[in-house]
Amino acid sequence: MKKLSLINGVFSENISVFDRGLAYGDGLFETMSWQYIEKGNKKNQVEFWKRHLNRISFSCKRLKINFPKENILQNYKDKILNKANRLGIKKGILKLLITRGEGMRGYKFEKNMNPTIIFLAFPFSDYPDDFFQVGVTAEFCESYITSNRNLAGLKHLNRLDSVLARAEWNNEKIFEGMFIDEKKNIVEGTMTNIFFVKGKTLFTPRLLDYGINGIMREVVLENYDKFFDKLKITEIKKTSINEFDQMFLTNSLLKIVPVRKIGKHKYSIFDNTRRIIEHYQSARNLEFS
Repeated sequence: MKKLSLINGVFSENISVFDRGLAYGDGLFETMSWQYIEKGNKKNQVEFWKRHLNRISFSCKRLKINFPKENILQNYKDKILNKANRLGIKKGILKLLITRGEGMRGYKFEKNMNPTIIFLAFPFSDYPDDFFQVGVTAEFCESYITSNRNLAGLKHLNRLDSVLARAEWNNEKIFEGMFIDEKKNIVEGTMTNIFFVKGKTLFTPRLLDYGINGIMREVVLENYDKFFDKLKITEIKKTSINEFDQMFLTNSLLKIVPVRKIGKHKYSIFDNTRRIIEHYQSARNLEFS
C-alpha cells in the first residue's frame, strides 16, 4: 500500500526517541478525507479542513502546545498531497499529528518548545455499499472508557481505551464497539460518535467527562433540523437502547452509517436517516478547502 510521511516538512518515517509524543502521548491528531478536485488554483481538497484546523488549534491551547502558524500547516498539507497525486493517489486519508516536540526526561516542559508536525497520507478504501444501505452491526465493549474532564473532547495521542476495546473482538461481522461509562451510560464508539432516533427526534450522548466531539458529530448537530424536528443531547442508558427506532454512527471517514443491530436489538432505517446519510455522501454538501 502506498503511504507517505512528512515530518516537519521533510519526507521521512523517523522521529526522535526523545519526542514527547512517543514518551507521554503528549500531542494531538486529526484524521481527514481528501480528494483530487480542481478548483481554481487548488487541486487537492480536504474535507472540513477548516473545522479540523480549528479543533486542533483549540486543543493545542488547552494542552499549552505551541500551535504552528496556519500557513506552515497549509504548505505541509499541499506538499504531501501533491506527492500523493504524483504517485497516482487521487483520493485518500490525511492524518495530522502535532506533538509538543523533543524534550528531556521528566513531565515538565519548556514553554518555548518547537512542536513536531507530522502529516501522513494513505489511499482511501471505499466502504461496501451495504454499510450505508443495510447498516452495520455493533456490540458493547467490556472495557470502560476513561473519565477525565481535562481531556474530554480532545483527540489526544493517548488512545489506549480504544486500542484495548478494539482487541475484544475478531468477528468480521462486528463493525464497531460501543463504550459505556461506570454509570452504564452510552458514550461513543471506539472510532465513532453515536446517534439514536425516536420518531422525528434525534438523540446523542452528552460528552462531559468522556469522549471526543467529532467533526461529523459537530456537523450533524449544526444541521439536524434539516432532517429531524427535535434534538436532545442527554444521558442515554445502555438499558434504553430498545426505546429507539434507529441508530447511526459518525466519523470523518464514514460520514454517517446506520446501525442495523447492537447486541440482540435490531433497528430500522427510516426516511429521515436515509436522507441524512445520502446528504453527506454527496461531495456537494461537504466543506472543502
